[in-house]
Amino acid sequence: MALDQIVKIARTEVDKKVREVGSNRGAEVEKYQKSVGLSPGSPWCAAFVGWCVMAGMDRTKVPAWCSGSAVTGWQRAVAKLKRSDSIAHPHERQKVKAGWVWVRCATVAEVAAVRRGKWTKGHTGIVAQPAEAHFDTLEGNTNGAGSREGDGAYAKKQSWTDPRTLGWFDPVALTAAYEANA
Repeated sequence: MALDQIVKIARTEVDKKVREVGSNRGAEVEKYQKSVGLSPGSPWCAAFVGWCVMAGMDRTKVPAWCSGSAVTGWQRAVAKLKRSDSIAHPHERQKVKAGWVWVRCATVAEVAAVRRGKWTKGHTGIVAQPAEAHFDTLEGNTNGAGSREGDGAYAKKQSWTDPRTLGWFDPVALTAAYEANA
């Protein structure tokens, strides 16, 4: 199943202990950035997600919804998936599966702005395992403290009740929705 493969690929990247060489630079980091059309030195959490989705779905190009922006990915998911079982808002955590993409903003005010259609910076990762009290993620461009502007790829624990979370979506379903409209 593609979701399992996405998690496996992301875990492999995290296990390699990918770290930046300079600010948002380095061979592995630039591999992710290039996959979504970002230049070296750009923030890369969404590029990490896009690259892992591409590799996990055994594709040579990232799906059309992928970009270098966590919030843009969320906005595209909301537009295409609407209220399906393939997207989950914070009150719908029971829907979330391993392999889904998680997106959060830096502040609660930014979450409200995004829900009104605005754009802001965000952070994203791949859900490795949902659990009762939290969910495990695999993330790029973070650090031990969970920054959205970190130094590498890490496995993290996230709280279901973090008010900065926009939500989660199924990247395989979103890819299929984009391809249905191609």
